[in-house]
Amino acid sequence: MKLLLLLVAALVATGRASSEADTCSGDEAGATSSCGCGKALSRKSTDQLHESEDVPSAAGYANPEKTHEAPENAQLLTLDGGTFLMGNNEPYFPEDGEGPVREVTVGPFMIGKYEVSNRRFADFVAATGYATEAERFGNSFAVEQFISEEIKRNITSSVAAAPWWLPVNGSNWKHPEGPDTNVSDRLDHPVVHVSWNDAVAFCKWSHPHGRLPTEAEWEYASRGGLKGKLFPWGNKLMPKEKHWVNIWQSSIEEKYLKDTNVFKHSFLPIHDAYVFYNSTNTAEDGYPLTAPVDAYMPNKFGLYNTVGNVWEWVSDWHTALHSAEPQTNPKGPASGDNKVKKGGSFMCHQFTCYRYRCAARMPLTPDSSASNVGFRCAADVAQEH
Repeated sequence: MKLLLLLVAALVATGRASSEADTCSGDEAGATSSCGCGKALSRKSTDQLHESEDVPSAAGYANPEKTHEAPENAQLLTLDGGTFLMGNNEPYFPEDGEGPVREVTVGPFMIGKYEVSNRRFADFVAATGYATEAERFGNSFAVEQFISEEIKRNITSSVAAAPWWLPVNGSNWKHPEGPDTNVSDRLDHPVVHVSWNDAVAFCKWSHPHGRLPTEAEWEYASRGGLKGKLFPWGNKLMPKEKHWVNIWQSSIEEKYLKDTNVFKHSFLPIHDAYVFYNSTNTAEDGYPLTAPVDAYMPNKFGLYNTVGNVWEWVSDWHTALHSAEPQTNPKGPASGDNKVKKGGSFMCHQFTCYRYRCAARMPLTPDSSASNVGFRCAADVAQEH
């Protein structure tokens, strides 16, 4: 009870409670919450693109005759493919659909060594004139504690299921925390505020056979050949007491969050999670927000940051229902409402969003964007004739 009173008192002091108007759909509005970056950040069907523009067709960037990204910039690794165990049987998030563990075989494919950076995305925009959906909608979601007081004064609503997320007018890939911020000192960090549609367009421009990876390809690559491990490097979060991933560290966790009988994986009540995400991020891993795409150690396949840092879009439509039978090159359902994003982000923490794992996944509508969602590209391996 003392813990709850302390946290609620801190919440009241912030002056922004979760009873504010909900700006989006909220599937996490119950007694417990996560980082809030699932369906809660989906755009409403009433959202309109500026000037009634349609989303630009990604097919327009797929012409092999057009100039593509230089291979030394794309940094695609060729993987031979193979058979692995996909998913997870631990019921951390039944609604996410991580399980059951099933045997999956993927064929040869190419995948980005790194998440796509701001520098690379800027090259794409310069070459094509592309405008992201966040730019066209005129807003995107950012985390409250990183938004300036001047910008926050004009924000009158938050996400009811996750009130530390605010809709910010003028927030997009060039201005991640609002129009008074920029990426000039983050050019080698992953681009964020990109929708699934934006990611597809970039990948088609980047490589003649460019695309997003399937979820199976992504998870195969993320695991780096390790069988059934939580993380790309094993099961221990900090081997040799070193940070291997960019996730959240809170200034209040030592004082308030050590009672493991109370705070289980990702079951922190929404009010308490609000306090948690408005306490100082101590950045013990080196970064309060995103980290450079080449930060930390690569996995055994050579990929960097497949967990933590930013969520990564994959090509599949989301479903929570999977067959336990062996599968070869699965591509997910033929249609759906939400796409899959993988790997967690810098917002993840054991107590709020235990999704910085290879098997972790969340649904999000393909037109949605936020300051912790990015991607890496894949490509088909060219067939010799």
